[in-house]
Amino acid sequence: MRSQHCGFTQGRHPVCIVGAGVAGISTAYALSRMKVPFDWFDDGSQPGGLWRYENDNGKSAVYASLITNTSAPNMRLFGHHKPSFGERYLRHDEAMEYLEWFLERTGLRELLTPGTAVTSVERTNAGFTVTTRSRSGAAGSREYGSVVIANGRNWCPVVPKFRGEFSGRFLHSAAYKTPEILKDQRVVVAGFGNTGADIAVDATSCARQVILSTRGGGFLSLRYSRGGKPADLVRRTWTYRLPRLLRTKLAWLLLPKRGLSPKVVEALEARAVFRAKPPVINDRIAGLIDSDAIQVRPEIVDLAGSRVRFADGSTVEADVLIAATGFTTSFPFFSDEMLERNGGFRDRYFRVVAPAEPGLYFVGHAAVLGPVWPVIEEQARWVAGLITGECRLPSERTLARRARAQSASNARICRESARGEDTVETYPYIDALKREHGLRAEYTVS
Repeated sequence: MRSQHCGFTQGRHPVCIVGAGVAGISTAYALSRMKVPFDWFDDGSQPGGLWRYENDNGKSAVYASLITNTSAPNMRLFGHHKPSFGERYLRHDEAMEYLEWFLERTGLRELLTPGTAVTSVERTNAGFTVTTRSRSGAAGSREYGSVVIANGRNWCPVVPKFRGEFSGRFLHSAAYKTPEILKDQRVVVAGFGNTGADIAVDATSCARQVILSTRGGGFLSLRYSRGGKPADLVRRTWTYRLPRLLRTKLAWLLLPKRGLSPKVVEALEARAVFRAKPPVINDRIAGLIDSDAIQVRPEIVDLAGSRVRFADGSTVEADVLIAATGFTTSFPFFSDEMLERNGGFRDRYFRVVAPAEPGLYFVGHAAVLGPVWPVIEEQARWVAGLITGECRLPSERTLARRARAQSASNARICRESARGEDTVETYPYIDALKREHGLRAEYTVS
């Protein structure tokens, strides 16, 4: 049965894309290849989204030392290869350089309306009314048959509420850029994820003391294999086709090959459940824990002035407290009524299609275990196929049922993760989505 989601309202500009990060850029490319006209808005004055360091839309959490957790071959879009990057892991500015190069190479930049925020997306009989506001204050409104939400999922900070008051400097990791603010300071970093580990490592370059606080710990992963090859290239083998439980058992057997000391394993992993959360990818933190440059403590219990007390009863005096506690999904352009009607858009088919809102699509709103950009590319291709009618969806009732089932299945992948329903694994997800849409990669280039 052909779903009411298929096809778009005919008109000069039938599609609206919200956001010009990787997801927005991928969507614009996929639509342009299918010759679908669209309007494309971003509230930053330049494209790039979170990859643009100190983006003037205030939504980039990139810090100066950030290195990607995905190697260059897995950060190509639609086969466009920049040979100078080789196979290594890129710095954040190199990732942005690639996006700039891709935009120029494909002629997409001129299609973007920068410095223009989408302030409202409302359902109408014909599709959606999208309202925008430019930096000069000029407002605009237009009808669209389809809207693609590509505004990113890592820009609205989750700020924890600790018991007590802290007299020192408190900031969320989203506001952290360089370690200079930590010079000669006693620093506590709350949260052991990729960002928390990176900031703790950064801090050791100039801080007087560095404490990493973690509620349950987590498992450490390294960027490179022992043979020097990027780990995300080595892991792309036939094993991803195995059942998840068997893949987990195989991964557990490979843990000793990381060569971590008993001290590091005890500090980070002794209280953690394997694969209950995404692994933390960091090549330096183990050595810094071994040398006591970073001390690991359990979760924070309370604050009193400059004193920070932890769950094991220990206390430290601190000057700076950094909450590396992640982000929450935010769709500020949707009304409360629309969010409530759709359950906050928690259940989406393949994390993309909103079952009760025909013509509304989400690209880049998945927490990905493995390379992220290939997932975004495949989502963008599928959305373009749905908008043109080349791809079909199940009936609305079947769509809603499958979306709920997928959310429940996703939540079991990393059962301790916040927003667990968003979690997907790169290659199993891409395989399943390709079976769903059946599109040929006709515009992949070398």
